[in-house]
Formats: sequence, C-alpha cells, structure tokens
Amino acid sequence: MNFIHGSDFHLGYVQYGLHERFVDFATTFKAFITYGLEHNVDFILIAGDLFEKRNINAPTYLQAYNVLSQLQDECKSLGRAPIPVIAIEGNHDLAYQRDRNSWLQILESQGMLRLLKSTWDGGLKLDYVDVGNCRVFGVGYLGASTMQSIPLIDREIQKINQGMDQSISPCTSQARPHANSEVDSAHGVCRRLDRFTVLTMHFGMEEQARSVVAGEIPYSALLPLRECVDYLALGHYHNQYEYDHWVYNGGSLELFSLNEYGLKKGFYHVTDSGADLVTIPTRQFKRLSGNISSVKTPSEISLLVQSIVESETPVDSKLSPIVELTLWGNLNFPKKDVPLPELREMVKKRFGCLYADVHIKQTNDCYTLHESDIVGMSREQIETKILREQILQDGRYKLCVKQVVSDTVEAKKLALQRINEKEIIRLLKQSFDQIQLHKKQAREENNAGMLPFMRGDVT
Repeated sequence: MNFIHGSDFHLGYVQYGLHERFVDFATTFKAFITYGLEHNVDFILIAGDLFEKRNINAPTYLQAYNVLSQLQDECKSLGRAPIPVIAIEGNHDLAYQRDRNSWLQILESQGMLRLLKSTWDGGLKLDYVDVGNCRVFGVGYLGASTMQSIPLIDREIQKINQGMDQSISPCTSQARPHANSEVDSAHGVCRRLDRFTVLTMHFGMEEQARSVVAGEIPYSALLPLRECVDYLALGHYHNQYEYDHWVYNGGSLELFSLNEYGLKKGFYHVTDSGADLVTIPTRQFKRLSGNISSVKTPSEISLLVQSIVESETPVDSKLSPIVELTLWGNLNFPKKDVPLPELREMVKKRFGCLYADVHIKQTNDCYTLHESDIVGMSREQIETKILREQILQDGRYKLCVKQVVSDTVEAKKLALQRINEKEIIRLLKQSFDQIQLHKKQAREENNAGMLPFMRGDVT
C-alpha cells in the first residue's frame, strides 16, 4: 500500500490581488503531484477543494489540466501505468445548479482524474474504486446533512464490502470504470480480496477550527465508521489534525489566510508502516505586533515600527515573504494621522516583501486576545487561556483558578455531547461546593495562626 492524501489546494485564488500568489497555489499543487510520482505511489487522493471557486476562469483550469496531464506524460515516459488521481468535490468545487457539471467533472471527462460522486437517487449509492489492495469510497461535500448521513454511509460500505465475499457476483455499487485508474469493478465482477478500506469526505471536525463553525462533526459521530473504514481521508479545515490512527486531515498546503498563521499543514503519505505528514516549502509569511498605548505622536509610532522591524531577522528564502504588522492598544491621536504608507515601506524594505500590510487595532479591553499570542494554539488551548485570564481578574476564584477552568471546559464538552442539562448543573454545583469548602478551610488555617487579640488592645 502506497498513496498520498491531500486537500484544499484552492487553485485560482488570487491572494491580496497578487498574480504571484495565483502562481504559488499552482506550484504547490504541482509539488504535491510530483511527490506522488517520485515516490511511485499507487494512487493520489484529493479530498476536496481542488479549486477556489465553482466558476473558475480558463487560466485556473489550465493550471489543473497541465499538472495532471504532465503526470500522465511522466508515467508514460517512465514506462509505468498512469497513477490514478482520485478526487471528491469540496464545497468550493460544487457546480451551480444551472451548470449541472462541475469543473472536476470536466477534468474527469478528459481522463485527468477519477471523480467519486456518490448519489442519493432513491437512497444512498456509494461510488468507489479499487486500486491494488485498497478500496476507496468517496462522498463529496454534504454540508448540514453530513451528520445524519454517516450511519447511511456506514451501512452502505458494509453492504458493499460484504458483497465482495462472493467469489463472483454482480457489482451493485455505483463504481464506474475509468481509463485513468486500475479499477477492478470495470471488469463487471467483484473478487474476494482483503482490502484496505479508505473513505474520503469533506467536512470539519469539532474543536479543530480556531473559531466556532456551524456543522462541525464530533468524533463520537464517526465511531460507527470505525468498524468498516481503515483510513478516513478528510478535507475542509486548513489545519492538520488526526484521531486514533484512522482519521486524518492534512490541511491546505498554502496559507490561505493570515488567520491560519502558525497552524501545522501538510499532506499524508500512507504506506503499510502508517501515515506520515509531509510538508512542502512554500512562500513564507511573517506576523509582527507591537503595543502603541504609550505612543504619543505619529513620529513616535514611526520610531516604534522601526524598532520592531530591526529587532527581527530577515526572512531566509528565495521567495519574497508576506509580512503583516499589527499595532494594538490605545491610540493617543487621530487614526488618520498614522503614516501607514511610511510604515508599510519600512516593513517592505526590511524584509524585501512581496506584500506588506500594517493594521491598527485600538482597544482598551483587558480581555482582548491578540493573534500574536495564540500562534500554533488549538481552539481548546485558546479557550483555556481566555478563561484563565478572566478568572484571574475575579478575586473570588484566584486560589482555585485551575479547577474553575477545568470544570468550565468540561461543562462545555458535556453540553456539546448533549448531556442532560440537570446533570451538568449538578456537576457544576458539586464543583462550586468543593471550591467553597476549600476557601473555608483556607480561612480557618489563616485564623488558626492569628493572635487572640487585635493590635492596640490594652490587657
């Protein structure tokens, strides 16, 4: 077994309106495909969002077509069979209803890839292909219906796989033969083979995004699939995560937004030894910040920025970086007087930027969380940090901050699991009683060490 699994390439994205970034996304996709060729993989899996939008332009389509056709040409020149490229549609790939066909379907019609497109006509009919000892099922983006579809997907996979236990039987699935892949179902019979089962889908897992996103799927909802799926290949969220050695999401290879700064990203190379995360060198991003609360004049803010950029080492890369500087705090003069063009030029000159931007974020909120403080942190870690800082502002619970944070986070998890609210209230009351008991014991210990009279008393 030898395949690679990636997602969220977003070809066609012109980040910051820069043609260079349009090219970067295509270059990274090509590097992913080239890696598969160089490592002689059995197939390449794309778990959705190959394109940035459903109405792509001609140059974007050519980017995808050229990379995939070059893969076929390279395989031919090496004297090996074409490497199957297997894909599903992400939310960015879906066709408009009036168009009927997505651009992934067009690529399939030209023999560039195999699109797994399960149907719901009179019930779920899963699409799949067999490549070597792997059976790959695919379900495109389902949106709000994802959760309720999981039990149906589980039953259909089991039905199809159990049907394969017949030495020769008609294939009842929606598997479609394709010239670009070695698909057993193309022969019209199902053979008895012990296959490694892969399911690829496009959705986000609960607690994995930095902000709350509607329609996230809790891990518990996936457990029915555990019995019939060896490898769940996900796309949608742009950060890397995995669960229990069977659920894998590599994330986008390119930094799609500076909100993703510091997040781990890559694609998976899967062999008999396991799944290894692979990263590809891309254009570097750098994020800086500074507090402007003590700055009194526009000239002082220029000196502050000069100090910030000079304290940072230049970016060591052949590609010019993208740098963002955020200045936060209380601004002591009108915002219109901030010399933004001058500040951007300072940043560009220091780092040789392809693009530089400077943001002013005015705030006097002691609870404000600045993005530079949470680089690389998960949502749970961010929530824990915020809770801790807020609790420390409240003198009543300073001595029990660890317990209060822990119990609050646990209460949230129970609520997400739809545990009865009375049970959650009972647990929180139990925690509160423990805290009150702890505070009472602390007071008694303090009182035990006090003198039996007040200073100044006359005996």
